[in-house]
Amino acid sequence: MPTEDTFLLAGLFILAAACGWAIKVYTDRDRDLPRISADYIRGLNLVLNRRTDEALELFVQMAKVDDETLETHFALGHLFRRRGEIERAIRVHENLLARPNLSESQRDQALLSLAEDYLGAGLYDRAEQLFLDLRDSPSVAEAALEKLVYIYEREREWEKAIEAQRKLEVLSGDKSSQVAHYYCELAEQARAAGDLELAQSYLKTTVRSESGALRGALIRAAIAKDLGDYEKALGLCEQVLEADRRFMAEVLPLLLECYEKSRGIAEFDGYVEGLLARDPSLVKEIAYAAITGGLTNAASLARAVETFVLGNEVLADLVNVEELKGLPDTERREAISRVARGLRQIAMSSARYRCTNCGYSTQRFIWHCPSCKLWETVRPLHSFELQSLVA
Repeated sequence: MPTEDTFLLAGLFILAAACGWAIKVYTDRDRDLPRISADYIRGLNLVLNRRTDEALELFVQMAKVDDETLETHFALGHLFRRRGEIERAIRVHENLLARPNLSESQRDQALLSLAEDYLGAGLYDRAEQLFLDLRDSPSVAEAALEKLVYIYEREREWEKAIEAQRKLEVLSGDKSSQVAHYYCELAEQARAAGDLELAQSYLKTTVRSESGALRGALIRAAIAKDLGDYEKALGLCEQVLEADRRFMAEVLPLLLECYEKSRGIAEFDGYVEGLLARDPSLVKEIAYAAITGGLTNAASLARAVETFVLGNEVLADLVNVEELKGLPDTERREAISRVARGLRQIAMSSARYRCTNCGYSTQRFIWHCPSCKLWETVRPLHSFELQSLVA
């Protein structure tokens, strides 16, 4: 809702700018300071008397659109948009566009501002059309293309996002890292529709891209599993873990399934033990992935979970670790299994992923952070919210 402070600020802003313009014009002409127009005084009185709609109309109509006052209009429109008063921002920019004396660059800037108003109001179709019209503008093309990319990402129109991003790359000279993710999105859509050949064709672009390469490898692994090529799927899964251990929770279930259907559980246990031999600190990630994934049919994972449970300082305050250690093997395994089920319930009811850039948390894995809009910044936490239980 509009507030008195908003219009007071807007009125004073326009008044100051217009008076400054008038002073400059008359000072340049004969160095004599002019009298302030009675209309400006009337407008200020309207603001102070809370007749804000009348004041706005007066100020907008009075301010001549030229190089001295044009920025005042843009600033006023931006102010209204920032305050959520989209209708008033639209009126300001439509008023600008109705003026016959705008240059091409001024008109393009006014159209861009109007499109941003529509975008702020959620009128994506109107905003998109204006941004499309400005794609070839000498002055605002880059800004228009950036907004188009934003719209297409939000609407999940990946083909259009690729086209807009490619054109933006040509204008800016900067290579984008997000196009690979657009192809990954298309590949996942094709895989979900059962068109594995089309999905694989989309993934060809991700092989040459640093960003999106791991995601592309994971999708290719899933496709290979769907096609029964378990050896290829295993190689891709192991490639992802070698590149980034933080993907353990996402990769381990697929890895175990492929080992079961090709080389057997014993080979899987050997692979996990090899990982731990090279890096014992991986036990935390492996245990977390086993617990959250409900993976119970591999001895190596059971041992990793037991090591984690018996060695966790926070869990020691919740369960009698020393008593667990003294139980016979069968009873100890059953007790640890119950603890693991409880930990899984805790994990499933709390945030399990967090953006490494802005801290946004979520319960499901996503590649595009909805908060900071960056790609490939969300990672598994690999931790259980145990402190709150202790407290």
